[in-house]
Amino acid sequence: MNRFTSTKTPDSRWSWLYKVGGAAALLAGMLLLIGMISLIISALQPGTTSGWLFRDNWLIVIFKLHAEFSGIQPGLLHGLNLLDVMILALVGLVSLSLSTAFRKAGKTWSLIAFALSMIGIVLFIGTQIAGRSTVMLAVLIISFVMLRNETFSRLAIYSGILGSVFLFVGDLSVGVHSNLITFLFGVGYVLLITWFFLIAQSLIRLGRVS
Repeated sequence: MNRFTSTKTPDSRWSWLYKVGGAAALLAGMLLLIGMISLIISALQPGTTSGWLFRDNWLIVIFKLHAEFSGIQPGLLHGLNLLDVMILALVGLVSLSLSTAFRKAGKTWSLIAFALSMIGIVLFIGTQIAGRSTVMLAVLIISFVMLRNETFSRLAIYSGILGSVFLFVGDLSVGVHSNLITFLFGVGYVLLITWFFLIAQSLIRLGRVS
């Protein structure tokens, strides 16, 4: 069976958008991966500053808070971080590109995920603290929509669902010190990276098929 039969047939008019979405997902995954590598280096070599290439994204900061890294305070979550804005924008691009691949309800929910990302950018720029959780909500919505088709792998779908839930719970529980929450947040971060790379692969393939 053709893997694309449960979505609408890829439209050649949108091949460029699939490729843009694929590139956006790939870049988002790479930015998160860089953050994780930077975190590991700082953990293995005490005294090494994490965020050696970019300022830490907010998810890395939250992980450090849960893991009780020395010198890490909740105040680090405040303030405008352009890396966080970039990640929000990339999630919006991924959501928009996926909206052209889904039918009816799936298209609507993908556009809602896109709108959430844009609202998140506005909220974050305006408040310098709120709005970034829309990344997890957008990924969760898109992953549930993917359950209804065969274009995307089960690994991508469940990575998105579990990763976004684990991260969202950890985001809401900042200040609560629990080894379980810390562990699940770390797992969620890895799953989110996995989701972005798998979605990038699928979108780029869609762009080639159309």
